[in-house]
Amino acid sequence: MEIFWWILLALLLCCGFLGCFINKVPGPIAVVLALLIGITALDIDLEWGHFAIIAVLAVVSIIASKVLVKLAKKMQEYSKRATIGTTIGSIIGLILVAGASSMDSNAAVIVTAIVGLVVLPFVLAFLLELTNKNGAAMAVKCATAATCAYLADTCLKLVVFIYAVYMMFLG
Repeated sequence: MEIFWWILLALLLCCGFLGCFINKVPGPIAVVLALLIGITALDIDLEWGHFAIIAVLAVVSIIASKVLVKLAKKMQEYSKRATIGTTIGSIIGLILVAGASSMDSNAAVIVTAIVGLVVLPFVLAFLLELTNKNGAAMAVKCATAATCAYLADTCLKLVVFIYAVYMMFLG
């Protein structure tokens, strides 16, 4: 039965990691569930106080994500197409980064990460915003706002994920 719990924990952590980059995946919730399974079913040595801190950080990151999107849209309104562009770009970017991780050069991995996780979401948001027929200048503004919201959201969720994994396995 312990193997089942480890597999479930690994799947939840994978879901939590993907949720950092893909808005539709509930990453922070998956990480909290993974911690809960780790503490209760696998006897991972994590104090309940640390669990509570991580759970609060997960909730705060979810709320902050919603606020960031509203702030970005308040500064520059963008369509759902831009959000779809950043999501598709981040998925493709994650695949590129995973493929680049086998490269010998650290610089190539870093460049691939920047291109895959910043440039590609922006370009796809821009291209999809162009279909709104508001012009290229407006599409750049909309894509910039959508990409900034995506990057801020991703960073918040990554902090929660990294802290949770650190506390679970190294803390």
